[in-house]
Amino acid sequence: MKNLLKNNFIFIALFFYLLTFFLSAQINSKYIAKSENFLNQTDNYYIYDEQNNLLAERYFVEEGDIIITNNLDEYKIYYVNYQEKIAFAKKTGYYLEPNIINEDGGKIRLSSPIKKSVGLYMTHNDESFTPSDGYSSIYGIGGIHDVAKRLKEEFENLGYTVYFDETLHLPHDSKAYSRSASTAQKLLTNNVDALFDIHRDGVNRSVYVKNIDGVERCKVRIVVGQANPNKDNNLQFAMYLISVAKEYCPWLFLDIYYAKGHYNQELTSKGLLFEMGTYLAEKEIVLDSTPYLANVIDKTLFSTVVEDEDTLVITDEEIAQKNENNINNILEEIDNEKAEAKQKNKSALTAVLITGGLIILSIYIISKRKKAKNN
Repeated sequence: MKNLLKNNFIFIALFFYLLTFFLSAQINSKYIAKSENFLNQTDNYYIYDEQNNLLAERYFVEEGDIIITNNLDEYKIYYVNYQEKIAFAKKTGYYLEPNIINEDGGKIRLSSPIKKSVGLYMTHNDESFTPSDGYSSIYGIGGIHDVAKRLKEEFENLGYTVYFDETLHLPHDSKAYSRSASTAQKLLTNNVDALFDIHRDGVNRSVYVKNIDGVERCKVRIVVGQANPNKDNNLQFAMYLISVAKEYCPWLFLDIYYAKGHYNQELTSKGLLFEMGTYLAEKEIVLDSTPYLANVIDKTLFSTVVEDEDTLVITDEEIAQKNENNINNILEEIDNEKAEAKQKNKSALTAVLITGGLIILSIYIISKRKKAKNN
């Protein structure tokens, strides 16, 4: 047995080196493989602050989830009663809201139009709107596809090229995000400026639908995942959107829900999940929110410049596009730097593994020659 192990040591070593090389290629997908802690909940959770004021509602919560209000106050959930479906959150701080300077002088006719693009997809294709569709979900193409299609049209009206993917990722379970990761990656190969996963929530209608100046409007919740390396940049993007929205339609965003999932947001610094209303809202009201959302995203990415940490300047597209502190450029640079670092690490690891393999092969050849010479 000892001789057998000795004679096959080289082959065993080569096997483990090849195995190590294969596993190293999978390192970058570890966040994709991580499933969201999702359970099919029929009742939503009520989240209260320490003064017992209702802070938010959500279909599922966990201790450690964070809610960032429209005013950028941060609350962290510290207790969840899963039987009673209530949770309590403590205020842990706040984020400084950027000082907005609006220098938008209107659209300028551009000699060469800015190329703008977004990617849209739906992880939970089944999600629907009961008052309009007749059901809350369906095993197939749900009403959320109609919302995503309308958002696509609104982006196109703003001059965007929209890459819209209706691939089904059924069923609606804990592995849906792992299945939709390939769709997200495919969309990103088009070098889109931003990537959005379109959903609807599972809470009461009153959470999202509000009477604004005599008109019922449907709010949008932004969801950011804590379980991905881009979380800080995704969160910053979400805050930029909220800040810019306050200049144009303050009612648009409900809050930012900073959850423990990943939501495929590790793939880009400009990837977000939008909860477009709730299953108890009329789809028509949700559809009416899409032009506002598209406009705010457009203003944020292509008309807003970060002057310093505390100041955002909203100006016309042509001026903003030429400024390196354009929000789209800032977030793009973050992705480029991460991609370069990832490639360097991969190249270095590959070099080490190849060198190690060559060393082992050399030892094997030398040992064979010595053995032949002795014989």
